[in-house]
Amino acid sequence: MVQALNTKLFLEGNANAMMSPVNIKQGRIFYGDQGIEFRANAGGGYIQIPWTNIETISMEIFLKFYFRGFFIKTTQGQTFEFVGGKAKQALTIFREQLKADQIRRRKGVLERNK
Repeated sequence: MVQALNTKLFLEGNANAMMSPVNIKQGRIFYGDQGIEFRANAGGGYIQIPWTNIETISMEIFLKFYFRGFFIKTTQGQTFEFVGGKAKQALTIFREQLKADQIRRRKGVLERNK
């Protein structure tokens, strides 16, 4: 069993971890005092990302009101994509835990084709 990263949780929700286009893990995401944790429902899998290891978070926003998910780039050069996970509510936590220049808006699919 993996030791939990957080001692206090601020928010949790259902999310998909997009490990690759063909490897999508369904599970729960937790936003806490020490970082972000993802636990897969089936087939195991656990991701822990401390706030101190996050280089940037890119939020994917459609039509200025729908927050699809976000991409986390770590200081180790890894990138994680999460879809769902109460992304809009999580933005408040990101703003409390990270510097403003670490949080970015990622263009939606419709905007990228312009």
